[in-house]
This record gives sequence, C-alpha cells and structure tokens, in this order.
Amino acid sequence: MYTYSKDNAATYSKLGIDGTTYEPGFNEARNIFGDLSGKTALDFGSGAGRTAQLLASIGAEKIVGVDHNQSMIDQATKTKGEKVEFIKIDETIPFGANTFDAALSAHVFVEVSTIEEMRQIVTEVYRVLKPGGVFVIITNNSEAIGQNYLSYGYKKEDNLKSGQKIVCTIKKGDKSFDIDDYYWSEEDYKRELEKVGFTVSMTFPTVSGSGWLDEAKVAPHVVIKAVK
Repeated sequence: MYTYSKDNAATYSKLGIDGTTYEPGFNEARNIFGDLSGKTALDFGSGAGRTAQLLASIGAEKIVGVDHNQSMIDQATKTKGEKVEFIKIDETIPFGANTFDAALSAHVFVEVSTIEEMRQIVTEVYRVLKPGGVFVIITNNSEAIGQNYLSYGYKKEDNLKSGQKIVCTIKKGDKSFDIDDYYWSEEDYKRELEKVGFTVSMTFPTVSGSGWLDEAKVAPHVVIKAVK
C-alpha cells in the first residue's frame, strides 16, 4: 500500500466530505448501514479519521480504526473521540473471529497492488465480522477514470487491466499532490468477496444540484455491500 508522508496525511485530514467528490459514496454508506446504535464497527484503512467520524455519526458505540500508515494513525488520533481507537496493523487484524457488527473500507482498495493482497484483506474482514455483519466498501467506479471531479481525478486511459497502476491527483489548493493507485474492476471485487463467503450487491451513487462537475453525471464510486 501507499505510504503517506506527514504532509500528505495532514492534507487528507482537511479534505472533508460535504461538497466534495467523496460525498455521494459516504452518503450511500450511511444509507446501507442505517442506525448502528449499540454496534461495534471496524474502520479498515481508517486514514486521517473521516471514516471513523462517519461511523460515529450513525451511532456506532465502539469504533476501531486500523491502518498500515503510521502518519495516518498520528493524524487520526488528534481528532479521535471517546468511542474511537486507532491501531497500526501489518497483515492481520488483531481481533478474534466474530468481533465486529459492521465494517467500512473507504478509498482503500485503490491502493492495493495485487489480487493476493485484496484477497488477504477481505479474508481478514470476513473473519472478524459477526455472522450477518455488513462490510461496506467505497471504491472507484471503473467508469470514473478520465472524468472531471472536484476533489480528485485520473487521466483517461484505454484498455485498463486489473492491477494496473494509475496516477490519482488529489486536489486541495496548493497542497494538491499525486499518488499511485491501482485499477480494479467491479468483477474483481465481486469475485474475491464471494470467494470468502460474502453475499455481494453494488450501487453507483451520483449527486444532484448545482456546483458539481462530473459527479452529477458519472458516479465517482461504486459502493459495495458485502454481507457475511
């Protein structure tokens, strides 16, 4: 996975959700989870803490954020509430089977460079979820490559192959920067999630109203609902 510098992690911490390209995917995740009151939630790839805040806003009683990047953990810890714990991990999630009621992974799988790594992650999340638990993944819509979005963008490329490296420009004023992401198709996600036992469905949320660019025409994200 991509390793973020302290400066890049700090930039991510200021991106926000409302009025950004991230908004439709996060709103759809809220709709899928519904009320998480009394529930324990896993935030896989917690980044600078935005996803933990989303889980807290819909009622999760306890949230555990895990990430491979210490810079992101450091940023997230600065704003964590009483309900949230952040842990740096390597390959495994340090909890027993059937621990969590729900799990969220937002904009994480675009940093996964091999199908083996994707398989390892979904296997671990499946293990720690309770039966009937919901795993929501927010990731790139394969049709979003080359679209003009407010918060980030990818140059148009033809004949993309699974696992191909693609450059993402994160747009944040004079703090914009490029990172290497990886292209995965919806079929890749569905196949790997179903292999470990998840039941999978997908939605492609757009937005309405003024002030948007291509977010209103082509969904930036596919939001995947995977049920154990």
